[in-house]
Amino acid sequence: MRLALCILALLCGITTLMGAPRQAFSFDEFDTIYAPPRFALHYRDLTLEIKGRARIGLHDLQGDGGPGYDSPTDTATIGTRSPFVELDSFDLALRLNWLETVWFNTNISFLTSSTSLSAIYFEYRDEINDWYSHGMEIGYLSPVVATDRHTARYPLIAIDYWKNPEYHAAYAAKFAFSEDISLSLYASASFMRPLRQEPIHGSPTYAGSYTTLSYGSAKPYSGNAASGTFMARFQAYGFGADAFATIGKIVNSKGLETLYSAYPYYRSLDAFNNDKSEATVWWAGGRLLYNGYGVHVMAEAIASEEQLIRRAGLYAQGSYTFCRDADFLNELELLVRYEQTWTLDSTKVSALNTSLRTPEVSNAISWDHQLITLAARLRILYDILSLRVEYTFFMEQNSAPKLDMRHLSIDDNELLIQIEARY
Repeated sequence: MRLALCILALLCGITTLMGAPRQAFSFDEFDTIYAPPRFALHYRDLTLEIKGRARIGLHDLQGDGGPGYDSPTDTATIGTRSPFVELDSFDLALRLNWLETVWFNTNISFLTSSTSLSAIYFEYRDEINDWYSHGMEIGYLSPVVATDRHTARYPLIAIDYWKNPEYHAAYAAKFAFSEDISLSLYASASFMRPLRQEPIHGSPTYAGSYTTLSYGSAKPYSGNAASGTFMARFQAYGFGADAFATIGKIVNSKGLETLYSAYPYYRSLDAFNNDKSEATVWWAGGRLLYNGYGVHVMAEAIASEEQLIRRAGLYAQGSYTFCRDADFLNELELLVRYEQTWTLDSTKVSALNTSLRTPEVSNAISWDHQLITLAARLRILYDILSLRVEYTFFMEQNSAPKLDMRHLSIDDNELLIQIEARY
């Protein structure tokens, strides 16, 4: 009878608010602090929270579109330049918890032509006393390094390293020195995510031809090895500092073979050795941030090594949120972000008179990038309905001066106008 009444309350749109905001140790867009629960079913000591989100976006890539310009395969046109509207994602998130201590969380993402499971994991959290708390996570979710980006578009180094989910078992301990000062330590063991080429433009369907080397979503493959991640986080009066590192090993399948196929001139590098069947890989970096009084500032830098590929990247962003006490048009956030990524020694000439970077579009994965993003997010109704407008300036560096190959200028700025609805 009690369960039937809860279902009836859900259908009638009755909102159930559950205690104080809660944040998991790993970043999850549907954590209580980011998505407060409104609908819940109760059974004894169990609570099932039901959350969801739909995003519909207008995508417009700079340049002429239409016949003779658009192509999903011709790399000279960078895919479809005609403006289009699509379902960017529909997400369903279920949160089953026992006494706010043990959680079983799932996130399912739906597109118009595919469905994927973006997270499924168990979480345990407990406050031992006023100064010490700890927790564990086991399952499929984002790396512990992931964070809130404040935009629909991911920074490039997020796409490269921590955007995609992994299978991990993680432990975190938090030491609170006072109400405003704390130190958190994280350690996770996971399976190595496969290397893959991932588009740098925003559409999930018409992504264009420009790609970046990314640690993709976890998949089973031959030779899959273990990896480890460690992070320390210090927070004080709204300021924060993170330091993190991940180390693992790649083999031919989903690793070295990706490097060989993605970079046309990889096998021409002086240090290339055909006999290598595995390689140790790592990426490490840090993050500084501040949140308070409507101000959000964050800077992050990451460096990595994948066999003969050595990369580095950074971004810095700042935003301010204007709030007013109203149900309609109650919040506006304005944001600007600067990004840069580069591949070290990419223009060094090998003994075969080639370099890793060339201006051919088919070799765009080797280019260096500078990006500037201007974004605005307007909450139209509470935090249920929002409008996002984002414009990104893409500035590539693709010349190979030692081979007398001049820079090829590309027009590929991108506009996104997106409506987001949450429940």
